[in-house]
Amino acid sequence: MVQQNIDKIISNYLTKNIVFSEENLLATKLSLLDTLGCIYNASTYEDPMRFATRGKYGSNTNPFLIINDMQSAKEITRYLSILTRWFDYNDTFLAKEWAHPSDNIGTAFSYFFNHKDKNLSQFLQSIIQMYEIQGCLALGTSLNEKGYDHVFYVKLASGVVFSSLLSNQNEESISRTVNNILQDGLNLRSYRQAPNVGKRKSWAAGDAASRGIEIAEISEFPDNIYEKIQDDQIWGFNKVFLDENILSFGKELNDWVIQNILYKVLYPAEFHGQSAVEASFQLSDLFHEKEKDIKEVIIETHEPALRIISNKNELNNSSDRDHSLEYMVSAALIFKDLTSETYSDNFHGLNQVNSLRKKIKVYENKDFTKNYYDIAKRHISNEIYFKYNDGSFSDKVKIETPIGHPDRRVEAIPLLKDKFVQNVENYFSNKKAENLWENILQIDIESGFKELLNFLDND
Repeated sequence: MVQQNIDKIISNYLTKNIVFSEENLLATKLSLLDTLGCIYNASTYEDPMRFATRGKYGSNTNPFLIINDMQSAKEITRYLSILTRWFDYNDTFLAKEWAHPSDNIGTAFSYFFNHKDKNLSQFLQSIIQMYEIQGCLALGTSLNEKGYDHVFYVKLASGVVFSSLLSNQNEESISRTVNNILQDGLNLRSYRQAPNVGKRKSWAAGDAASRGIEIAEISEFPDNIYEKIQDDQIWGFNKVFLDENILSFGKELNDWVIQNILYKVLYPAEFHGQSAVEASFQLSDLFHEKEKDIKEVIIETHEPALRIISNKNELNNSSDRDHSLEYMVSAALIFKDLTSETYSDNFHGLNQVNSLRKKIKVYENKDFTKNYYDIAKRHISNEIYFKYNDGSFSDKVKIETPIGHPDRRVEAIPLLKDKFVQNVENYFSNKKAENLWENILQIDIESGFKELLNFLDND
C-alpha cells in the first residue's frame, strides 16, 4: 500500500460503510459480549470503580444504570473503558505494537447511549472501525520500541470514529480530529515497566479514549485542518516522536482486525504469556512429581515476550505480577490455576511462586519470533520444559497458538460463553446470563440500539 498521511486514509475509510457478513458480525458480537463481561466483573470491585468514577459510585451497581446519571460522552467512555481494561482480561491484538481494541467499545456506547433510536448496525460498524484502525496501526508502527505507550492508538481510534458519528462522516472534521490528536503527542509507557508499574496501566486506556472524544468534539468547530502535522520536517509528528520513521498502517483498512482478534479465554494474563500458561497447566502434574529433581524451568519464547514481560527481579504489586512471564508460569505450575486473585498482595501462594521464579530461565527462540511477526501465522509461541539436577531434560510442551487465537475460534466460543456467565454472575442468574449471550448473538442488527440496552437491564 502506498503510504499517505493517515488523516487521508482514516477519513476516506470512515466515509464508507462496512459490508456486514456472517463472519464479521459473529466476531463483533463476540467481542462485544466479552467486553460486557469484563465491565460487569470489574464493577464489583472497589478499586476500578474508584478510578472509573473518581469515587462517585461504589461497587456492585449495574454499570448501565450508572451511566444514566453521567453528563457527557467523555465521562461515559472513561468509565466503561476503565472497567473494560482493569483486570487486563479483555481481548487483545499483538503485532509490532501491542493493542487492546476493546478499550474502544466504551466510546461506541457513549455515543449511542444518547442516540438510542439509531440502528444497532451503526453501533456494530463503529466497533469494527475502531478495532481496524487501532489494530492496523499496531501492525504498521511500534510505539513501545521508542518508549511510548499503545494507548495513543486507543485515543486516535476512539476520537476519529466518534468524530465520524458526530459529523455524519464529514471528512474535514475527521481529518482535523486525526491531526489534533497527533499534535497531542505520545504517552510514555513507563507505568508498565518496573520500577514505575502501578494502577495507571489499568486506567490509562479509559483516560486516552475520553481524551479522544474531547478532541473530536473540539474539532467540530471550524479551524485549520493541520494537514502537515504528520510529516512536517521540523515540527512534525514523525520527525519529533518517531525519529523520522513514518506512522503507518500495516495493511489496508477493512474489517480484518475484528476477525483476527485474540481473546483471553481462560487466564487473566498478558497475552504474550498465554501459551506459556497453557503449557504450564499441562506440565503441572509432572512438576509436582519431579519437583525435588528440577534444577531449572526453561521457557523458550518470542522476542516481544522477552522484552515486555520477562527479566523482572522485583515484583512490587499486582500490576507488576500480571505482567511477569515467570510469575504466571510459576503460579500455573504450582497451583494449576490462574485468576485475578493470583496476582494480589494477599495471595496465599505468593512465597511459593516467588521461590520458583528464581529457577526459571527464559530464552528467545528465533523461529518463534519470526512466526510472531508473520501476518499469515501470528503465532504467540512458548515452549516449557525442565532441566533436572542430573543434567537431563523433561519432554517439552510447546503451544504455538493459545486458546484465544483465531485458529482455535471454534474451540474458544463455548469457553468464552462460560467466561461471560461467570463475569456477570453478580448481576444475572446463570440462566439469564445464558439468555443474554444468546439474545445478543441473535439480535437483528437493524433493530434499534435501545433493544440492546433493554437486554442489559437486569430488573
